[in-house]
Amino acid sequence: MTLKQEQVGEVVYKVFVFRDGKIVTNDDGQSNIAEFVRGIEILESITTASIEATMVIQDSAGFLGAMTGSELFKIQCIATNIDRTYYVRAYAMESRSRSKQQQDMFVIRACSDEFIKNEVTNVFGNSNTIFAGEGEASAIIKQILTDKRYLKSKKKFFSETTLNKQQFIATNWRPYDAIYWVAQRAVRKSRKGGSLQNGFCFWENALGFHFKSIDTMISDVNKQKDNGQSNYSKNDIKLYKYVYSPKSTDEGGSDSYKIQSLVFPDERNFLMGLRHGEWSGFSVGFDPVTVSNSVMGGSKDLNVDAFRYSLKDSWNKMEHLDGKKAKNPIKSMDTGIQAMIDYPKRVRYTMLPAQNFDAENKDNPQSTYSELIELQSYQWMRIASLKNIKLIVKIPGNFDLYAGSGISITIPATFRDGDKTPVDKRYSGRYLIASVKHDMVDQKLSTELLLLRDAVI
Repeated sequence: MTLKQEQVGEVVYKVFVFRDGKIVTNDDGQSNIAEFVRGIEILESITTASIEATMVIQDSAGFLGAMTGSELFKIQCIATNIDRTYYVRAYAMESRSRSKQQQDMFVIRACSDEFIKNEVTNVFGNSNTIFAGEGEASAIIKQILTDKRYLKSKKKFFSETTLNKQQFIATNWRPYDAIYWVAQRAVRKSRKGGSLQNGFCFWENALGFHFKSIDTMISDVNKQKDNGQSNYSKNDIKLYKYVYSPKSTDEGGSDSYKIQSLVFPDERNFLMGLRHGEWSGFSVGFDPVTVSNSVMGGSKDLNVDAFRYSLKDSWNKMEHLDGKKAKNPIKSMDTGIQAMIDYPKRVRYTMLPAQNFDAENKDNPQSTYSELIELQSYQWMRIASLKNIKLIVKIPGNFDLYAGSGISITIPATFRDGDKTPVDKRYSGRYLIASVKHDMVDQKLSTELLLLRDAVI
């Protein structure tokens, strides 16, 4: 049941505790412990494989004595736009203090059940055997998530099909270690400009688990529409538009899509970019079994030049937010600085697992693994370019925003053109949501977003 909107960001939450699959109740048969919960924070990010939750508990009824610190929590949130329910497992109770003689304050930290299972589950053996000959990355990850031998998750899984086939030996890896191994070596099937693309992320948000490349995430954000409603079964999310402008005089829906605060956490530091080789450099691959098979570029001769990578050459082969209107912000720099940025100085190294532990494959190593020298450089440039523009915005609470999807924001310029204030074209437009943090305190919901953008209009 969605609340009738009276105040922007209004929320009512209920919290239930489960132990051994059964809801915990007190002597009066009450199960909702929301009266003990003074605040809740829910966090999801494209860099983490689990939703995280933090609850601040005020206990004056012996609640702590009934806890083991490993319970499953159901957090049911009823908000002004959509409702959302989270299931998280407690893994730590900390920061306990006694503010009054009979009142304790402490923090419960929790995460998804699958993240806990990951610590006690192993993936072991030849991938051809344990995954029944399946070598495509998204199919392997789906098995790891859903198979009863591993995480046994019933959550939805949204993914993209990859180009190459994976073959490896898992030596008692945790399930997420196996997923990250596969993700790092996956090649995007839909290639732009005929180049190999990787840069895959695996993460969880409120809709389920996701396995996508950065390029596909950007392409999906460009396709999002601002009309209609989100289709959760297809991961077709509505594009919300927010404006940074003063509040209206009322407290109604007109303020629902106003940005409350705006922070620029990290403007471009091109000196550090030069130092870390973010835009250009060399990529080297070593075969740990036979050094003579090591690759520097397309040659097996260690004395020749390494594979050279350059964002200048790769920019048009990448997907970009706002599509054809997108411009590489480096193009606006001084020509002398541009020359420095395109000058290769740093060397990146990667291991080529073409024939590790696999004697029968030594005469026919996988070609896509030997191409890791190109993939590691593309992944590095792809991640670095996505961070060209960073924003942290705080808005009225909205549970229909997700890590990995998009948002459109309009920011006014800091100058006036006659009687009007123009739009700041550098910072306005579509952004990829890198992380979402929902804060619930005193029946008020606010949402903080970390937004990333690779290009300017």
